[in-house]
Amino acid sequence: MDQGHRLLRAGEETFSFDLPQTLLRKGGDVDQIRQVCTVLTGAFDDAAARDVRVCVHPPDAYSFFTPISSDVPVRDRKRQLFQQAALVTGARSADELYLDSQTVRTTQDSEGEPFMWVHVLGVPKAADEQMSEVVGMLPMKRYDWIVSSEAVGRVSSRLERTGGSAREALRPYTLAVGQYPTHTEYFLSRNREWYHAHYAEEADSPENRAYFAVGFMNRVDVPLDAVGRLYVYGMDVDIGDYGRFVDIFDQVPEVLNPFRIVQSRSDPTEGEGALYAPCIGAGMDEYVG
Repeated sequence: MDQGHRLLRAGEETFSFDLPQTLLRKGGDVDQIRQVCTVLTGAFDDAAARDVRVCVHPPDAYSFFTPISSDVPVRDRKRQLFQQAALVTGARSADELYLDSQTVRTTQDSEGEPFMWVHVLGVPKAADEQMSEVVGMLPMKRYDWIVSSEAVGRVSSRLERTGGSAREALRPYTLAVGQYPTHTEYFLSRNREWYHAHYAEEADSPENRAYFAVGFMNRVDVPLDAVGRLYVYGMDVDIGDYGRFVDIFDQVPEVLNPFRIVQSRSDPTEGEGALYAPCIGAGMDEYVG
């Protein structure tokens, strides 16, 4: 994808093995990694891109939010983030993890003291080094990581920019639901800015997805009637399955289709848009309203 959000190419490849297990776990099978490198080299041999963004789903990495006081110095902040990451991942040393963090929002505690909600993405260092070797065989030599829930937010923020009703303006939150065979993702934004995210491995039916969506909203203390837009993305999306969401949120879900804002040389379907939303979002820069 170029800076004008023109999609230069898109495609998919089916492997006979578990791709995340091969690339993101220590000691991945060498022959399988070589197969991946061969496919990627062929796909990007003449690519003009300079960077690679590796988009991972939450179950395949460590993705979590943690509160940090706004008064904490930067150096101490990094130490606190690693301590929290160690609790989540079991890592004993900073050398065991690749960590990326960003402040998502600033708010106040019950006593009026400011604090930040920080998102942390952690990848085992062995997986990061393995990915470095893979990217080293491609024309692009630089890479970074992004979690899929953040990537789809870059799509939804731009879709919202294209229009919205007065009713939606009074309901400033957007909820995007990503359905996959292994898990369901939830991305929440407020006025087009990332607010929180969550995923559930047990949400394998429309009813369960709705149940966990309500639990997520309650946990972050956002009223259900504050959601002004509702998107769905992922694999085998059928909007007809989301009738329960209409009852709960009083919103008709839409397919999160990045091809509404991205120029493409082909004529992709809405289902392809739902499938490619995280990948296309990963290729976009962070939205600045």
